[in-house]
This record gives sequence, C-alpha cells and structure tokens, in this order.
Amino acid sequence: MTQDAMTKMSEQYQKFLAPVIKANKLAAANLETLVNFQMSALQSYVDMAINRMKVAADISDPASLQTFMTSQAEAIASLHRKLMDDSKVLADLTARFKAEFDKLVQESLAAIK
Repeated sequence: MTQDAMTKMSEQYQKFLAPVIKANKLAAANLETLVNFQMSALQSYVDMAINRMKVAADISDPASLQTFMTSQAEAIASLHRKLMDDSKVLADLTARFKAEFDKLVQESLAAIK
C-alpha cells in the first residue's frame, strides 16, 4: 500500500512538473535563438563601424573627404535599413516566442481540466 501511494505521488509530481519542464526547454531554446540573433547583429554593426573607420583613416585631401562624406551618407542609409530589418526580426521573434508560450499555457490548462 505504501508503494502504491508513493507511485501515485510520483506520477502526480511528474504530471505537475511536466509543463514547467516544457516551459524551461522552450525558454532555453528561445534564449539561444535570441542570443544568436544578437551576436550576429552585433558582428554586423562592428564590421560596419570598423569599415567606416578604415575609410575615414584614408582621407588625405579634399577630394577624398568629399568621397568619404558621400559614402558616409550611403552608410547611414544602410545602417538605418539594417536597424529597421533587425527591429522587424526581433519583433517577429518576440511574437513567435509569445505564441509558443501561449500555446504551452493553453495545453497545460487543458491538461488540468
């Protein structure tokens, strides 16, 4: 009888923890995706900044300054596009994460009923 009670308690405990375990796995997977995105974006911004610094270092006369200023405007436009694209990707990731967690909550609530 004690073994049956322990088995039943263990099953209930596992049933109780199952949604928590799923939520932790989902959070870890989503965090990994988010970190990979951020590291990739950071590398792009660093590369862009280093490139601009190298171009600025090559300024040696008024003509190269004029060329730099023209390319700087193009670089700013490119940076703006990248920021907008990255913001959209981040918003999409956030929406996907929320949808996945909402689905997990709904499944957990349905299992309780």
